[in-house]
Amino acid sequence: MTGQRQGRWLALYYALYFSALGAFMPYWGPYLQQQGLTALEIGILTATIQATKVLAPNIWGLMALRWGLGRIVPGAALATALGFLALLWAHDFFSIFLITIAFSFFWAATLPLVDITTMEWAERSGAAYGRIRLWGSIGFILLALGMGWLIASGGMAVFLPVIVVFLLAAWWSSRYLPFAAGGTATAVPQAALRNELRRGDLLFFFAACILEQASHGPYYAFYSIYVGDHGQGSMAVGFLWGFAVLCEVLFFAVGEGVIRRLGLKTVLYASFLLTALRWGVIGLWPDLPWIVAVQSLHAASYGAFHLAAVHWVYQRFPTSLRARGLALYASAAYGLGGAMGALAGGWAWQKLGGPETFYAAAALSLLGTVLLLVALRPGYANWERVRVSLEKARR
Repeated sequence: MTGQRQGRWLALYYALYFSALGAFMPYWGPYLQQQGLTALEIGILTATIQATKVLAPNIWGLMALRWGLGRIVPGAALATALGFLALLWAHDFFSIFLITIAFSFFWAATLPLVDITTMEWAERSGAAYGRIRLWGSIGFILLALGMGWLIASGGMAVFLPVIVVFLLAAWWSSRYLPFAAGGTATAVPQAALRNELRRGDLLFFFAACILEQASHGPYYAFYSIYVGDHGQGSMAVGFLWGFAVLCEVLFFAVGEGVIRRLGLKTVLYASFLLTALRWGVIGLWPDLPWIVAVQSLHAASYGAFHLAAVHWVYQRFPTSLRARGLALYASAAYGLGGAMGALAGGWAWQKLGGPETFYAAAALSLLGTVLLLVALRPGYANWERVRVSLEKARR
């Protein structure tokens, strides 16, 4: 298979995977609300999806070393589609909870493993990861908009079947991805990974990423409900999500050039600060035109953050540990951070209300900026130095 053809299969997989995600994310909260679930239960279910990303990518990464990506990714993709299909027969919190654990465990397997495949392919081919990844964002936009129209026409009955169709298509395309023979990389001693994880810059960086993604919890779980409460219908909800991801697409198209020009540090700092601004504006001014304008900041809160973070982690780990490093990043940021944000967001939404919950999200991102400053400070490149400096400070 030629390099150009391999790139097309990767782009197609991202487009189909994120099409399913674009149909899912804007309407998961409203779908659960229609099932009669409370805000706290919606927060728990959203947190469950994120929580599986803490362990699942690492478990699947280890399995891929043994059986190869060519088996793991298609198998997990098919199991995800079947899990969503099972939701058609689940209507109470407990049954939805159990099925959500199952499908999200398999869903969490695929993206980090495809990401490392794409990064390795891009390095071999002299291509840009962002130019492939942007096709996922295009798919997300089309389905976020399309699902809004379908729901407006046919109601929530179309929600699950559409997602299943795209997940099955993603499974089909995953069989043709340019996986490395035998897995992502050869097994490496655990001591090598432990040595990397003792370094302070890495720990503070992961902690900052956790907070940045935790700040997204109220957005992913309740944004569609929030704007609906302020007079917007399903078509408007789809437009708002689609517009946000369009801005993300534009950043992915030029992101590598922006990083080269401004540097990873500047892009990371800007993404954290603009994320805080985004949540603050949503909390203060939830009506048009502010709520449209602020969606453009998704280019920073997700696009710039993810692209810069993936490059930082990829460069930070030695070659033999890059797959594990990206899996750990996904587990920490999107798993632990996402779960914390969704769970805390569900509690805050029920106890405090929508605007106050978004103010708290803005504060989380600002706190993450402080940790990022520590992580990227040259003097804090080793955890042992941090420990010694803290001991001296106590004296």
